[in-house]
Amino acid sequence: MRVIFVRSNPVDPDSRVEKEVNSLIKAGHEVEILAWDRSGKYKHIESHLKLDIGYVKIHRLGIPATYGGGIRKNLLPLLKFQNRVFNWLLRNKHRYDVIHACDFDTAFISNIVAKILKKKLVYDIFDYYVDAFGVPLKLKKYIVYQDHAIINTADAVIICSDKRREQIKGTSPKRLTVIHNTPASMEAGFQALNLNPNITKIVYVGILGDGRFIREIVEFVKKNPLYEFHVGGFGEYENYLEKAALESNNIIFYGKLPYHKTLELESSCDLMTAIYDPSVPNHYYSAPNKFYEALMLGKPLIMVKNTGMDDTIITNGFGEVIDYNRESLEKAIKKLVERKEEWSKISSKMKNLYRDKYSWDEMEVRLIDLYSNL
Repeated sequence: MRVIFVRSNPVDPDSRVEKEVNSLIKAGHEVEILAWDRSGKYKHIESHLKLDIGYVKIHRLGIPATYGGGIRKNLLPLLKFQNRVFNWLLRNKHRYDVIHACDFDTAFISNIVAKILKKKLVYDIFDYYVDAFGVPLKLKKYIVYQDHAIINTADAVIICSDKRREQIKGTSPKRLTVIHNTPASMEAGFQALNLNPNITKIVYVGILGDGRFIREIVEFVKKNPLYEFHVGGFGEYENYLEKAALESNNIIFYGKLPYHKTLELESSCDLMTAIYDPSVPNHYYSAPNKFYEALMLGKPLIMVKNTGMDDTIITNGFGEVIDYNRESLEKAIKKLVERKEEWSKISSKMKNLYRDKYSWDEMEVRLIDLYSNL
């Protein structure tokens, strides 16, 4: 089939979109991507995105907006994006059979178009919208109503963990598939980076903003010369991290990294973090990329109590689970270093669990099966 993925970020990078697109192309489907570039102002730019399987065509719509701003800060840009997506999908109706809409902010308009044009709709819920973003109270009931209506009428719905079934309780999807946000294992392996083996290396690559304890790790590492913090990604903390890296030799900032470089860096470091604010309802159900990456790479992980997948870390002793504060973070880092002799054993157990339960090979089978039944 011909498939158009619709995503409210520039897919530069977006590991889940890239993996799913790559898997569908490998299975013989024709795929293109329609994406929102919030950093530029332009009508439409067509280019190509390099994936493992080859190049995929990507159409970006340039509408300036902030990342992580929610509806309150981005209402006007979001409405412009909806309008542009609607017009693009109508004008290009002969290019696709299936709309693969990622999250409610693309599914709402995609669902309207799918009904008008009698196209198939796959609703891929990366994050349950009202629990994940800054939605004003007055809009919440309306969005939940619309969201559930889309879940009930879409040809297929994808969620990223079994726990997420609780979030969509009360709906009756025609077909529901769980596709964990696990990384695709790279058969060629990773290029080991030439990093100091005598220093404990903490790594985080992702959205650089509030709630991830990025500043807290920077301040901890600054005071402790036996540690390094290797950090990459993009977001509001970029300038702060550039400055911190200039001031301290043990803070290394890489900027935005392609996904294979992210995995290479993580595989060359010692400890990973997947820290989220537990007061955000969506974080209780989250299935963080970093959790799955840590499993695949066999790297001990620090998470927060009552955030998604923390029970797996606790049950298996794969790292430390902390209270959401700086003191608990620092204790956890030191405690993991005290367990250094266990790291090799922890690594083997994590890799085995990834292979047995979460491998992308299994997720790919689920995705292809879903499309074969549309």
